[in-house]
Amino acid sequence: MKLNVVGILRDAWAMAKRDSELLLGIAGVFLFIPDLAGAIYVAPAPAPPAVVDQTSADLWLKQLGVWGQQYELLVIVLSLLSLFGVLALFVVYIDRARPTVSGALGQAGALLPHYLLLALAVSVPVSIGSILVFPGLYLKGRLLPVSPVFVGERPIGVFAAWRRSFALTRGNGLVLMGLAFVPLLGGRLIALPFELLGTALDGAPMANPVVAAVLDAGIAGGHTLGTVAAVLIEIALYRRLSSGI
Repeated sequence: MKLNVVGILRDAWAMAKRDSELLLGIAGVFLFIPDLAGAIYVAPAPAPPAVVDQTSADLWLKQLGVWGQQYELLVIVLSLLSLFGVLALFVVYIDRARPTVSGALGQAGALLPHYLLLALAVSVPVSIGSILVFPGLYLKGRLLPVSPVFVGERPIGVFAAWRRSFALTRGNGLVLMGLAFVPLLGGRLIALPFELLGTALDGAPMANPVVAAVLDAGIAGGHTLGTVAAVLIEIALYRRLSSGI
């Protein structure tokens, strides 16, 4: 089946316009705020040494351990909040009963442990494949419908959702690889000016809390918009693939 990519993007945009208040509510609380809190309260993890030897590697691991002791729990909590928000959006759109926001949040809470396993089963191989760029993007494209499948065709296991996603996307791997890149690029482009401005100021934002907050909010906003766009594209894609349109 030949995919109508323009139609998928048009469907996603129509959902964004129609449900802007709903999207702002869920994404604002569970995506934007955790991302902003991470930027404000979590220091960057120590970068690996440019030249690797025993001494530098030991020092880096020690610094990484200290960083983990200070921020690991907060990072986990913020990540779970973001994952919960993404899952709630899928429930709102994919569940045939069209639950209310409060109902979707309740269902998302019940589904979260299994969805966490699914997220790990997707992100780990995609991250490994991304080392070589093409394999990671290709795998990401083939797994675009996996979250809607998990929500819309439950009860379904993690690996059954993988197989179903691959079956739905058969013959469209390269097209979906490009489609997967669209929200990533869009969110990145929105956040990039704020990141560049922070770099250009060379640490000056840290001396001015207002400037720092504005820059962090801009970056978090870009990330949030990219995530919401990805969710809506995945939903629109799943609806077309599952209905044979």
